[in-house]
Amino acid sequence: MNIPGGDLKAALDAYALQSGTQIIYNADEVRGQRTSGVSGRLSNEQALSALLKDTGLYVKHDGSSAVVIFRGTMFDVPAQPLDRAIAAIEAQSQLKVIRPAAMLDAISNAVHGVYAPSDALRMAIDGSELAIKSEQGDRIVLARQEAGLSTVIVTAQKRAQSAQSVPISMTTLSGKTLDAFRVQSLQDVSRLTPSLLVSSFSQNNPTVAIRGVSNTFSQMGVSKPVAVVVDDVFIPRNSASSFELYDLDSISILKGPQGTLFGRNVTGGAIVINTRVPSFEEREIETHTSVGNYGDRQFSGLVSVPLSDSAAFKISANVHHHDGYGYDRLTGREQDDLNSRNVRTQWRMKFNADAEATFSVDYGEDWNRGRTLSSDTLGSDGNNRTSELGVNQGFNRSQYGISAKVNWKVGQGDITSITAYRDSRSKETYSGVGTNYRFLVTGAQALNTDADQVGTLSQELRYASPKWESGDFVTGLYFMNEAGNRQLRTTGLAAVTGAVNSDVLSAAGVNTTSYAVFADGTLHLPASVDFTAGLRYTRDEKDASLTRTDFRSAARSFNVSGASSSWSQVTPRGVLSWEARPGFMTYASVTKGFTAGGFNTEAATADIFRTPFQPETVLNYEAGIKSQWLDNRLRVNAAIFRMKYKNKQELVFNANNGILTIVNAGKATVNGGELEVAYKPTRWLDLSLGYSRLEGIYDDFVVGAVNNTGHPLGNSPQDQYSVAASMNLPLNMGGYLTGSASYSWVDSYYTGATQDPNLKNPSYGLVNASVGYDSSDRKWGVSFWIKNLTNAYYVQTRSTQVVNAQYAAPPRTFGVTLNTRF
Repeated sequence: MNIPGGDLKAALDAYALQSGTQIIYNADEVRGQRTSGVSGRLSNEQALSALLKDTGLYVKHDGSSAVVIFRGTMFDVPAQPLDRAIAAIEAQSQLKVIRPAAMLDAISNAVHGVYAPSDALRMAIDGSELAIKSEQGDRIVLARQEAGLSTVIVTAQKRAQSAQSVPISMTTLSGKTLDAFRVQSLQDVSRLTPSLLVSSFSQNNPTVAIRGVSNTFSQMGVSKPVAVVVDDVFIPRNSASSFELYDLDSISILKGPQGTLFGRNVTGGAIVINTRVPSFEEREIETHTSVGNYGDRQFSGLVSVPLSDSAAFKISANVHHHDGYGYDRLTGREQDDLNSRNVRTQWRMKFNADAEATFSVDYGEDWNRGRTLSSDTLGSDGNNRTSELGVNQGFNRSQYGISAKVNWKVGQGDITSITAYRDSRSKETYSGVGTNYRFLVTGAQALNTDADQVGTLSQELRYASPKWESGDFVTGLYFMNEAGNRQLRTTGLAAVTGAVNSDVLSAAGVNTTSYAVFADGTLHLPASVDFTAGLRYTRDEKDASLTRTDFRSAARSFNVSGASSSWSQVTPRGVLSWEARPGFMTYASVTKGFTAGGFNTEAATADIFRTPFQPETVLNYEAGIKSQWLDNRLRVNAAIFRMKYKNKQELVFNANNGILTIVNAGKATVNGGELEVAYKPTRWLDLSLGYSRLEGIYDDFVVGAVNNTGHPLGNSPQDQYSVAASMNLPLNMGGYLTGSASYSWVDSYYTGATQDPNLKNPSYGLVNASVGYDSSDRKWGVSFWIKNLTNAYYVQTRSTQVVNAQYAAPPRTFGVTLNTRF
């Protein structure tokens, strides 16, 4: 770059021409200024900085490719009462600020550094009830603004929309809420979400249910009825869907069948997780360091750096360890411990004004010493934090993913392409029976080694039309291929002696290919009425093989390959919504979803394996309201629904042949309702309430001698609710008092369809809380937190295999976290 010294305005015009950068400046501030010029191999930023040297002018980006030249002032304004802070900014600049007649009893943010006077004022009042009403030159008028609930932007309909404008039942948690309530797992999400139940059978097999819709099958030949989606990428296996949550922008839980827009057609709902993307304008450095009881140690952090006005990079990481919550009293090994390491990198690039891409790579690994399955009967010592298994358990998993999301603005609308590959490998060794063989009188202790390897390639291509006056639409194509292998070896140790009396290895391979084409659009009708209609055609194909090796009885071994089947389904949705006034919408909808069929890849006979089970379908009828009141300080959302199941997939022990098999169990109905209330009585306090009521019944469930007709649906607690509060109170001494508290209640529920009292989890209530302090400039903070404050005992799953046993959820944990931001 070669720009001679002299008139600054001429030099800036030459710089704009040579660099291709748009420059915005005030001619009066530039007029008469001189520059020494620049020459040589300099970056754009270095050249511009040299041109402005000793001029008193500074540079900032305006959020696009342009840069703004402004006359900056060095401010040194500590946190203090607002009126004094505003007066200090006036004194340190030429600014004239017109204040409201009655100033607020609040503390300003600290302002240190070189800023344009108006920017310094904005920083000082940010988070208060004051806002800039008008700005004319050096004269700024402030006005009081009412404290309102924050608006969360979601992509539930594949467009960026306010959550309140989407006519479906959904719970959305912002990144701020996730941090306030220390949400680190899907189980934590369920504490704040009505109709969502998250539990665990074992480390490798979580239970996720929305409105009672779930399955607990870990077999490779099965598809999930609840989708977990991270940055628009579907996570296909249960073994890969439970992970540490960190560096998130939002989580949305969409309730009911998602049969139109989401990559995988599901009957229950979708958990949509969005991570933060790097910024083109702002550098961010954050760290979060925690220590607590049970040897809890956690560090998470991120570095996000703008590389230029069209490129940015971010790396975030999370490392977490805690000691075991229980131990095996026969081996002395701790259990329910955690070791987790995760890293995610993202590159964001703007190719031009109309095209942008985000490239992501993530890797994670975690391991522990297995679950504390504690006997209720034989061998029990009366302590549910000890097990009597007498075997070495263990779990380890590694997974990684790469993805590219590209957005193009075309003449009429937007095109989005999402290409992704994910790979997960997990292995778990655990006792399926809740006590050691030496305590058994009959039967055997089953030891399981469960390992799977799954690779998934997916591609989604969609087009979103402009938002015309008459309406808009989204259409697209989806492709997914999942290649999975699973090896399950079960060894039986005979009662009393421990002699091996059974030893079976099931090695299954399943290749799943899914194709879909979809369209969803909204038509604006008179009188503020919208009609939304969607249609999706899905075809799923599965090719499966199973080698069953019975090491004790060769006659029971078999090898079957080439089993294949395919299923096609058209799933529609229709929604009629009416916005009676801004902030008040009612809607009614009919939506259909389906979960693909599959194969019994743990079948005891070749005939059972060759016979596929069929897809399950759900038709959901729903009506609801979404409303805001009191100048957006009160939000009330409610929905009632009726879901009709057909061919529900269930795992059944058939007493006629003694074989455990996945079958289509017939029909079921789920009736229910949901209520969510959020209230912001003051600017520093947020209150919320969530409640759900479920009444799920099997209408027709007869398989051989098994008759579960009339029984309640598994994993569907009748009542579930939470109340929560978070605060961010400015202090007269400077800084902010922060804190949160929540109470959640889950009613008792059966984990299966048999209505066996030994498989019924009792109801429980859970209290979580935190209190902390943030500095005035928000650059550091400390918080003290506690989970399960009352040390409530609650069960994740029960087992009736040979003996009655239970797997308890975590006890009371507490600690302290230090947060820093630069």
